[in-house]
Amino acid sequence: MTKGAAVSDRLFIGIFPGGISYCDKARERDGDYTRVAFLPYTSLELKIEDDCPAELLPLILADAQSIQSRRGEFFRTSCCDQGVILGGS
Repeated sequence: MTKGAAVSDRLFIGIFPGGISYCDKARERDGDYTRVAFLPYTSLELKIEDDCPAELLPLILADAQSIQSRRGEFFRTSCCDQGVILGGS
């Protein structure tokens, strides 16, 4: 990550089996980007970590809201059409 990189370039959004991880590419923990928020598919309740940088929060909230607004829809989690029903248990 270069100094002066745009805030949007710092945010990594990963689609994982249990939910969506939001990570800060400017920081590492145990060899991975530092997770700063998580959105589980089942509850769609965004969990924001205490050390989430304020400058990343608007991007995270906007992305999470776009997913949360799709409650009840099928959400593809892999390139082979596996997925989940958002907000379903």
